[in-house]
Amino acid sequence: MLSEISMRQFAEWQAYAQLEPFDEERDDLRAASIVQTLLNLHRKKGRPAYKLKDCALRFVDATPKVLTQKEAEESRNQVLKAMDVLMTIYNAPEPKKVKKASR
Repeated sequence: MLSEISMRQFAEWQAYAQLEPFDEERDDLRAASIVQTLLNLHRKKGRPAYKLKDCALRFVDATPKVLTQKEAEESRNQVLKAMDVLMTIYNAPEPKKVKKASR
Protein backbone atom coordinates (compact mmCIF):
# COMPACT_ATOMS: atom_id res chain seq x y z
CA MET A 1 0.00 0.00 0.00
CA LEU A 2 2.83 2.42 0.82
CA SER A 3 4.13 2.13 -2.71
CA GLU A 4 0.73 3.22 -4.03
CA ILE A 5 0.26 6.45 -2.03
CA SER A 6 2.17 9.71 -2.08
CA MET A 7 4.14 11.10 0.85
CA ARG A 8 1.46 13.75 1.26
CA GLN A 9 -1.28 11.12 1.55
CA PHE A 10 0.83 9.18 4.03
CA ALA A 11 1.37 12.31 6.13
CA GLU A 12 -2.38 13.02 6.03
CA TRP A 13 -3.15 9.49 7.27
CA GLN A 14 -0.63 9.93 10.08
CA ALA A 15 -2.24 13.22 11.09
CA TYR A 16 -5.70 11.63 10.95
CA ALA A 17 -4.54 8.74 13.14
CA GLN A 18 -3.38 11.27 15.74
CA LEU A 19 -6.86 12.83 15.83
CA GLU A 20 -8.93 9.65 15.48
CA PRO A 21 -6.98 6.54 16.48
CA PHE A 22 -8.07 3.48 14.53
CA ASP A 23 -5.60 0.86 15.68
CA GLU A 24 -4.79 -0.89 18.97
CA GLU A 25 -5.00 2.42 20.82
CA ARG A 26 -8.63 2.75 19.75
CA ASP A 27 -9.36 -0.78 20.99
CA ASP A 28 -7.70 0.01 24.33
CA LEU A 29 -9.84 3.13 24.74
CA ARG A 30 -12.99 1.18 23.91
CA ALA A 31 -12.15 -1.45 26.53
CA ALA A 32 -11.30 1.27 29.05
CA SER A 33 -14.71 2.89 28.54
CA ILE A 34 -16.40 -0.43 29.36
CA VAL A 35 -14.27 -0.83 32.50
CA GLN A 36 -15.01 2.79 33.45
CA THR A 37 -18.75 2.20 33.14
CA LEU A 38 -18.63 -0.95 35.30
CA LEU A 39 -16.51 0.71 37.96
CA ASN A 40 -18.77 3.76 38.13
CA LEU A 41 -21.88 1.58 38.35
CA HIS A 42 -20.46 -0.24 41.36
CA ARG A 43 -18.55 2.51 43.17
CA LYS A 44 -19.38 3.25 46.77
CA LYS A 45 -21.53 6.25 47.65
CA GLY A 46 -19.61 9.46 48.05
CA ARG A 47 -16.62 8.28 46.01
CA PRO A 48 -15.65 10.34 42.97
CA ALA A 49 -16.39 8.92 39.53
CA TYR A 50 -13.61 7.06 37.74
CA LYS A 51 -12.17 8.84 34.72
CA LEU A 52 -11.30 7.18 31.42
CA LYS A 53 -7.59 7.74 32.04
CA ASP A 54 -7.93 5.78 35.32
CA CYS A 55 -9.09 2.73 33.36
CA ALA A 56 -6.91 2.91 30.25
CA LEU A 57 -3.89 0.69 29.85
CA ARG A 58 -0.60 2.45 30.42
CA PHE A 59 2.51 0.99 28.89
CA VAL A 60 5.79 1.83 30.50
CA ASP A 61 9.40 0.99 29.92
CA ALA A 62 9.93 -2.72 30.61
CA THR A 63 13.30 -2.09 32.26
CA PRO A 64 13.11 -3.39 35.85
CA LYS A 65 13.07 -0.62 38.44
CA VAL A 66 13.89 -0.89 42.10
CA LEU A 67 11.06 0.69 44.03
CA THR A 68 11.46 2.74 47.15
CA GLN A 69 9.55 1.59 50.22
CA LYS A 70 6.97 4.34 49.64
CA GLU A 71 6.52 3.42 45.95
CA ALA A 72 6.14 -0.26 46.84
CA GLU A 73 3.50 0.58 49.44
CA GLU A 74 1.60 2.82 46.98
CA SER A 75 1.71 0.09 44.35
CA ARG A 76 0.43 -2.46 46.86
CA ASN A 77 -2.40 -0.12 47.88
CA GLN A 78 -3.41 0.37 44.23
CA VAL A 79 -3.59 -3.39 43.71
CA LEU A 80 -5.65 -3.85 46.89
CA LYS A 81 -7.98 -1.05 45.82
CA ALA A 82 -8.48 -2.65 42.39
CA MET A 83 -9.12 -6.03 44.04
CA ASP A 84 -11.69 -4.42 46.35
CA VAL A 85 -13.55 -2.95 43.39
CA LEU A 86 -13.51 -6.24 41.48
CA MET A 87 -14.67 -8.17 44.54
CA THR A 88 -17.53 -5.68 44.98
CA ILE A 89 -18.53 -6.09 41.34
CA TYR A 90 -18.57 -9.88 41.56
CA ASN A 91 -20.03 -10.03 45.08
CA ALA A 92 -17.17 -12.16 46.30
CA PRO A 93 -16.54 -12.52 50.02
CA GLU A 94 -13.99 -10.15 51.52
CA PRO A 95 -10.47 -11.62 51.61
CA LYS A 96 -8.82 -12.25 54.94
CA LYS A 97 -6.39 -9.53 55.98
CA VAL A 98 -2.77 -10.48 55.48
CA LYS A 99 -0.34 -9.38 58.12
CA LYS A 100 2.60 -7.32 56.90
CA ALA A 101 5.94 -9.05 57.14
CA SER A 102 8.34 -7.17 59.36
CA ARG A 103 11.78 -6.40 58.04
